[in-house]
Amino acid sequence: MKKRLHITLVLFLTVMLVLTGCAAPAADTGSTAPEEEAEVAVPAESSETGDSEEAPAAAESGLVCEGKRFALITTIGGLGDGAIGDATYEGIGLASEELGFEWDYSEPMSAPDYEAMIIEYAESGEYDLIFLAGNDGLDPVEAVGPDYPDQKFIVYDIQAEGNEQYISEYFAKNEIGFIAGVLAALMEEKGEVTIAGKTTTFEPTGKIGLIIGNEVPSTVNALTGAAAGIKYVKPEYEYLYGIVGDWKDQVKNKELALSMYDQGAHFIFQNAGGGALGIIAAAQERDQFFIGYDTDQTKWDPERVIGSSRKQNNATILRVFKEYCENGGELAWGTSEVNNAANGGIGFNYNPDLEVPEDVAKTIDEVILALKNGEIQAPNTWDDVDKFDAVYGD
Repeated sequence: MKKRLHITLVLFLTVMLVLTGCAAPAADTGSTAPEEEAEVAVPAESSETGDSEEAPAAAESGLVCEGKRFALITTIGGLGDGAIGDATYEGIGLASEELGFEWDYSEPMSAPDYEAMIIEYAESGEYDLIFLAGNDGLDPVEAVGPDYPDQKFIVYDIQAEGNEQYISEYFAKNEIGFIAGVLAALMEEKGEVTIAGKTTTFEPTGKIGLIIGNEVPSTVNALTGAAAGIKYVKPEYEYLYGIVGDWKDQVKNKELALSMYDQGAHFIFQNAGGGALGIIAAAQERDQFFIGYDTDQTKWDPERVIGSSRKQNNATILRVFKEYCENGGELAWGTSEVNNAANGGIGFNYNPDLEVPEDVAKTIDEVILALKNGEIQAPNTWDDVDKFDAVYGD
């Protein structure tokens, strides 16, 4: 379990207490180098707790969320996933700077960790909201949340309704995937990719790789959307589909990706969490390409990532926290809110060094507009992919 507390100089205080025989103080402020075994929470770097001399300035700041305190529990496995865990950490940090709230975070290593962290934050009574990142948070909050009926939560990146303790913020992953599928098919047809002046040529095979960490309804629609996107612009193309069974396993991701590249795929799109770094390793070995998901993943390998179809995490997180603070601590509890092309909740970007063919850019722009206007309904299930018969240009 990776949990730490927002405490000032805890080791120093412990030594001083032993020397002086004084009782430990109850208050905890500031930050510290945390101990590995401590059953406490990690302070976020952008948290503005500190000594009392700074309090008057904060009180006069006029920031809409000043005086509020929120907590983030990351996805299982903690930070460093390059996906939704890191994205929520970044988004909350930026929102804190703009809105003025304090925040802490914890990194669970297992499902029992997740429940324990919810309990710890809720029992403290110090947090206005507890933000649960990714699919990992839903079962734990359903299990232990009712023990703390006054505690409110944000369940993020998964659709869930009917529980008055939380609001669910989720993304139209089918639309995110659809854009990626279109891009992969269009670039496959070209038979070449030019990044930073280096051109890689290949013989088009009409095969696109799709890899998912775990196939569950809340995640698979990124891949069903991609399959439909391929079908939309190139009905004759086929997709190679692989299920890892884990969100962290880079070794199996690499094995699946190598198999797909060896079968003739030149592009792989994925919803595989931090495990997708294994796909990057495979792309490097086979001199092939990758399409990012969740965030702009160009940084994973600027020579292999041609673009990223992603969630607008920073804007979504800022909006939700701002609404909470402006509405006196109220949100539409018990409901879910979708973030999609129509409301600007999803985004897309090319690798800035990719030479984008004009017809590819034109088609991508038209597809995004059609999704925004509701002219394209990207499938959420494999059955719906089979029934999807829309074709670009018809």
